[in-house]
Amino acid sequence: MIDHTNSRIEQQQRVLRREKRRRYAFQRMLRATDRVLWRLEEMNRDGVRTVPKRVRVEIREVVETMPIHVAEPLRDSAQVQDMLDGMFEIQERLFRWRYPDWHDFDPEDGELDVVAS
Repeated sequence: MIDHTNSRIEQQQRVLRREKRRRYAFQRMLRATDRVLWRLEEMNRDGVRTVPKRVRVEIREVVETMPIHVAEPLRDSAQVQDMLDGMFEIQERLFRWRYPDWHDFDPEDGELDVVAS
């Protein structure tokens, strides 16, 4: 009886861990893209034109944890601007994956009143 109870507890704990991993996957991926974007933007700000190979490897490792359709835009380029563009596209796809009705807007288009209403 105790063995059966222990095995049911372990089974429920596995299910709970799996649910938490799935539930928080979006937040983990979003934080990861934010860290990569921050790093690339600092390089861009500092006038660095090429991404060091070790940084490109790190970025690839981060993006490989994401669903394929989200990670597709990664540009395996040595150019900082190309990597930035690809990461912004990845982050946009990440939002669209999590929030299918999400729409990006340009504040210059005058759509702010639509968003605020």
